[in-house]
Amino acid sequence: RGVTMPIHTMDDLRRETQAQGGTGTGTYVSPTPNPFAGGAGAAPQQGGNFTTAGGYTPVVNQETMGGVGSDSVFIDCCGETVPVNSLSIWQAPIAMCCPCCIGDPCSANRREWYLAQMQTFIGIITIVQILIFILEVALSGWVGVLDVPSEVLAEMGGKVAPLIAAGEYWRLVTPVMLHAGIFHLLVNCFVQCMFGIQLEREWKAPRIATIYLVAGVYGNVLSVLFAPQALSIGCSGAIFGLFGAQVAYITGMWRLLGDLQKKMLMLSFSLSFLFIGLFSFSVGVDMSAHLGGFLAGIVMGM
Repeated sequence: RGVTMPIHTMDDLRRETQAQGGTGTGTYVSPTPNPFAGGAGAAPQQGGNFTTAGGYTPVVNQETMGGVGSDSVFIDCCGETVPVNSLSIWQAPIAMCCPCCIGDPCSANRREWYLAQMQTFIGIITIVQILIFILEVALSGWVGVLDVPSEVLAEMGGKVAPLIAAGEYWRLVTPVMLHAGIFHLLVNCFVQCMFGIQLEREWKAPRIATIYLVAGVYGNVLSVLFAPQALSIGCSGAIFGLFGAQVAYITGMWRLLGDLQKKMLMLSFSLSFLFIGLFSFSVGVDMSAHLGGFLAGIVMGM
């Protein structure tokens, strides 16, 4: 099970309140279900704010949280609802980039959460990408785990500008499903799940699928125009589309956020820009695809 980081979740607070004979509507917690866990909850009104970890998308006054107050912020850490003020300084950044590491990663709530995520658009497309990567490795003779041969990637639909110019326009879509090696696959899957699953809860599958696919295609279009000599593959253009959409969305609602939400948001963006910056300037990265996806995401996130 590994090392867990102890936290005080909303379930813990609810049990303590009930054990003291309360109803759960006092200082710490109300019986309102986590709206991101499928509960109906109470009617929206002034109260505590639910937020989501992994990219940190605030939800302004989503649900009442009893006596907590409108300035309180709660993070949905992979199925466990955690008050922000219960996190230590070193736990807060971890909650932003790897929320499943906060608390018990195999709790009952989280097992249900993991199964639920496999039914989302981001979860499904991640599984498909993993299966396609296994096929890539098989076609390479099982020697391409770390570095799939270019011939295999081109044959399976990688971005090859002369072939696209000759009419194989489907190559603007198929590169999103391909990866150059196991590390390329793991990084992309981690980042797209971190951003995409949380955004999908806010915007639902149809909108996320549209942003993801349009950003991926537009990134490949810019790659054809500005890096025609490169064989490009990977879903990073689509991931940058999700990030661009999130930036546009939060910029539009910035004035509605409380001080604590803004601080958490700045922490999340700082970590995101650091990670994305290191990722974007690595050797062999197609910057034009990243830029194209990011711009497309900003437009669709407005």
